[in-house]
Amino acid sequence: MNAETLMLIGGTSAFALTLYWVRSRELREKYAVAWTAVAVLLFLIGLFPEALMKLADRAHLSYSAAVLFVALTLIYFFSFTVSVSLTHQYRRNVRLTQELALLGERVRRLEKELAAARGAKEVAERPQGQG
Repeated sequence: MNAETLMLIGGTSAFALTLYWVRSRELREKYAVAWTAVAVLLFLIGLFPEALMKLADRAHLSYSAAVLFVALTLIYFFSFTVSVSLTHQYRRNVRLTQELALLGERVRRLEKELAAARGAKEVAERPQGQG
């Protein structure tokens, strides 16, 4: 089995797997677009390996170095986008935790005020002779 066949199989498998994970709601559409693009790229390189060979010749790289370059570029791209997404989620979690703490403190204060108001009402409703 040569590299082109592996890329065809890999592209087809990646596309099918991406569709499965999106349909089962395990992968967000935001990431599915990028993974589908990778699957299509692998499939096209498998179908037209001469395109990658021409790119390798123009860049003065061997075929294997060009494949490695493309793979590392894709890995970098996905690592970067995942890092950005995790940063957004972290900041959102911090903000939500702070809001939850503020709301909890507000509820505690309101409960104290309500308890104090009920206590004052009970004292005011007692007959004059009971002290």
